[in-house]
Formats: sequence, structure tokens, C-alpha cells
Amino acid sequence: MKKHRSLLFIIFTSTVIVIAVFLSGCGQSKKEVKEVPRVSQEQVNTGGTNAPENSRTGQAGEEKTAATASQPKTNPDQNNQDKSQKPPGNRSPLPGRPSDTRFYERQDFQGGIEVEVIWLTPEYLQALGQILTPEEEKDLATNFVFNIALTAHSGNLMEFNFSGNTSLKVNGRDAGQGTWEFVYQDFHHPEGMIRFKVPANEPVRELTLSINNLGGVPVREFKWEL
Repeated sequence: MKKHRSLLFIIFTSTVIVIAVFLSGCGQSKKEVKEVPRVSQEQVNTGGTNAPENSRTGQAGEEKTAATASQPKTNPDQNNQDKSQKPPGNRSPLPGRPSDTRFYERQDFQGGIEVEVIWLTPEYLQALGQILTPEEEKDLATNFVFNIALTAHSGNLMEFNFSGNTSLKVNGRDAGQGTWEFVYQDFHHPEGMIRFKVPANEPVRELTLSINNLGGVPVREFKWEL
């Protein structure tokens, strides 16, 4: 019986020693885990070991901001003002001729035939509210264009040779042969346009359009002075 007690005591003692050693080892492991270095709150705020690099980035950002601030700012009102001073699209500014439509209109009532002549210009057409196309602007810039409308109560005005009997003088000099184009064909109310080439590099001071031998009248003159 004593031998059994001694054996149990030895086994118990050995077990206690083993448990003690095991618990001691676990405590040491937990201690070693706790001693692992952690990132401090200050390092988190400054970016830890990357703080110097971030600091350089911050300086570069400040320099970029300063450079941007030093650049001149665009004034929207100034841009709008510059645009308003330029002609729309690729159109050139129109010459400074009168905008009063009456300046371009002429009439003659000789020989029982009423003749109405209009010198067609951008100013005249725009005063009537017409918007010109680029082709129309080019036509009026390179040609003197006149609209001629006739009214008679007898006879056939379609037989009249408009291009052969209509001439133009620019500043007292002949502008050459004109080109006639019908707008409306009627015996008593014909209407059309005649064009003469604009002389190059010569300011226009005076125009004289003449219609000869119409209704027994040798010459009908229509003048414009600028």
C-alpha cells in the first residue's frame, strides 16, 4: 500500500512539474508577443517611415499651388467683349455706307413708263431685315448690283435690251458691260438685276446708272454720291 502511495506521489509530482513548465512556457510566449513593436499614433499621423517622402510631396504640392496662383486669370467679360468686336464667322466688316433705305432707291416717270431702281448693298438689305449669306456678301462686294423694275400700261417691255442699253459710270469712268438677269418676266411689269464689276482698289465717290432709249426717252440717269 505504501508502495502504491509512493508511486502515485511520484506521478503526481511529475505531473505538477510538467504542468508548471508548460504554463511557464506559455507565459513567456505571451510576453514575447506583447513585446512586438507597434506603430505609434504619431507615426500613423505622419505616415510612419514614409513621412519624409510625404513631406517632399507636400512641398511639391505647395510649389504647384503657388505657381498656379501666379498665372494670370482669364476675365470672362473680357473674352465676351473681344468676341463681340469680331465679325461673326469668317465674314468681313461691312463698309460704312448709309443705312437709310431711301438713299439707295431712285425713280423715273418719263414717257409713260415708271422705272424703279435700287442699288443693292449689304446695308440696304440688312436695313430691310434680310440676313445675307456668305455668297451674297461676296457678290455684293465684287459687283455693283442694281434691281430695275418697270411698269407700263401698254407695249411689250420684254423686248427691251436691258444689258445693251444700261451702263454705269464709277467716279466718272465707264464700268464696262453689265450682266442682266430677269427676276420677273412680264410684258408690262418686268423686273431684273444688272451687275457691273467693282474696280479694284478704288474708293467709290460717285455712281451714275444710265438707261438709254426706253419709251422714247434718250437717257434716264440715276445718281448716288458718297
